[in-house]
Amino acid sequence: MEKYSTYQTEDFLRDDSFINWVLDPEGENNQEWTKWMNSSAAKKEAARKAVDIIRTFDFKKETVSAEFYNNLKQRIDNTIAREQAIPLQPKRFTGGWMKAAAVITALLIGGLVLYYVRKPAYTYISTPYAAIKTVWLPDSSEVVLNANSSIRFNRKRTNGKREVWLTGEAFFKVRHIDKAGTAQPFAVYASDAVIEVLGTEFNVKAINNTTGVLLQQGKVRFSIPASNATTIMQPNEYCQFSTGQGKISTRVANPVLFTSWLDHKYRFEKATVQNVCETLKEYFGFDFIIERPVLKTQVISGTLELQNLETTLFVLHELLHTTIVATNKQVVIK
Repeated sequence: MEKYSTYQTEDFLRDDSFINWVLDPEGENNQEWTKWMNSSAAKKEAARKAVDIIRTFDFKKETVSAEFYNNLKQRIDNTIAREQAIPLQPKRFTGGWMKAAAVITALLIGGLVLYYVRKPAYTYISTPYAAIKTVWLPDSSEVVLNANSSIRFNRKRTNGKREVWLTGEAFFKVRHIDKAGTAQPFAVYASDAVIEVLGTEFNVKAINNTTGVLLQQGKVRFSIPASNATTIMQPNEYCQFSTGQGKISTRVANPVLFTSWLDHKYRFEKATVQNVCETLKEYFGFDFIIERPVLKTQVISGTLELQNLETTLFVLHELLHTTIVATNKQVVIK
């Protein structure tokens, strides 16, 4: 993965492995990309731009047509043209080089076609930073995606199954469906966890190998297949599993603390400044740097409006009584 540290935005937009990861973060062989994106901030800037660009394409996988791929190639080429910051010096190419370039382009497009043809008929929907989107699933269940999150699902259910794969955070309102007197199952796959549902409302957040579920109404089964761990959740319970912890922890919680983002705000109650900054980083996409170590463990309570970064940082400044400076995708708290 070291070579990617020198990539520019246009390089990522032409990299099959990177595109596959953006479209299917939980897919096989994609974990290395997740680890790489969580490494040094200096490496991520060009990749982050490419992620936002790819997500705007709003991929739908039900059909595969020449028009789709022509449109994809045209949009990527147009985007790359806009991203070019330094004009290149004119170079002369021989006919042989032009033929080679044509062959490489044909192989690339052919590979993309093969990839999409062999993939199941999934629909991918994602949100950029600082945005929230409501999605209606084929069964009329409602999903509200928080910022920097994505889901995929198969519009053509097989064997009566309703399944959703989540990366990031989302709130679900699952429609209860009976067929021949039997309730049809609904499952959410988030990181290592599986949340099985029967008509309920709940919040799921799966980030950095930690999955947390807040149940607002109904009943769900929260399980970790790899660890043979499972629990039945009741309303107002919060369950969390992290790879490092290795077990499911359960406690009674205030639902508002986990669902306030639906109203474009974050409400914190006795949260450390470090945790607050990590939450804001996921929403806005800025890296938060806390210069004073003692400030990281300071506990605060309050509500941060998510209208824009400037408003949020002003309120945070009032809560912390400290200087906050935002520049170049970084927020420095002094």
